[in-house]
Amino acid sequence: MQVRIFPLSTNKERTYILLTEVMDIFEPAIQGGRSKQQRAKQLAKVQYGNCPVIEDDIDFTKKIFRSRSKFVVTKFLDDFNVKNGDLLKLVKVAPYSYVITRLESEN
Repeated sequence: MQVRIFPLSTNKERTYILLTEVMDIFEPAIQGGRSKQQRAKQLAKVQYGNCPVIEDDIDFTKKIFRSRSKFVVTKFLDDFNVKNGDLLKLVKVAPYSYVITRLESEN
């Protein structure tokens, strides 16, 4: 199991999480091109917090998971009150399977 801690960087609408700092954890097979027509060869299973698992690939040109749904990413960020700069924890639980959570402080 691999773990990476990184600060949240997102857009104004909070529909994606920038993955630039943790790209080394992802298999090349889940990294696709700029558009949906250039999807990756393999989809990853991604769980944001306790939301349902989704299947997605990474837009390698933007360094984000391709699905930018308010029902997934924005819901996770809102439910856990995650703001830009807060630390996130990315866990690779199995090949092509990831969980993203807010890093809770130990205080």
